[in-house]
Amino acid sequence: MSETKNLNHKFPEVPVWDLMGIEVVEMGSGEATLTMPFEDKMTNPYGMMHGSGAYALADSAAAVAISSISEKGKQFFTVEMKINYLEPVTSGIVEARAKVLRQGRIVPCDVDIYNENKLVAKAIATYIIVDENKKS
Repeated sequence: MSETKNLNHKFPEVPVWDLMGIEVVEMGSGEATLTMPFEDKMTNPYGMMHGSGAYALADSAAAVAISSISEKGKQFFTVEMKINYLEPVTSGIVEARAKVLRQGRIVPCDVDIYNENKLVAKAIATYIIVDENKKS
């Protein structure tokens, strides 16, 4: 992948990323790494990161990985995603590493989510790629 630095400028603006603190740190060749800080506002009643936080980070990482190989004028949308939560997150930085598994109109993507270098969740996302002027 490319050098490590904030690459949000290479991906269309995603307003929810500002709310969640998501940043693109690497992207290229069907891969992407995104980070998000643990924050108390993203917790469940037990002080652990709510599952929606890890899910949104995984979905975002898959989208960025796909964008790195998509042709100009194409859009892509999540059609399915499954996630397994392996460990709770209670502090630190959460990192999602995504990799496109196969190119085509339907694109599967594998995502590993880490907290402090420990695997805390695993996701598989499926996207569909369409022309910019055609949504189906």
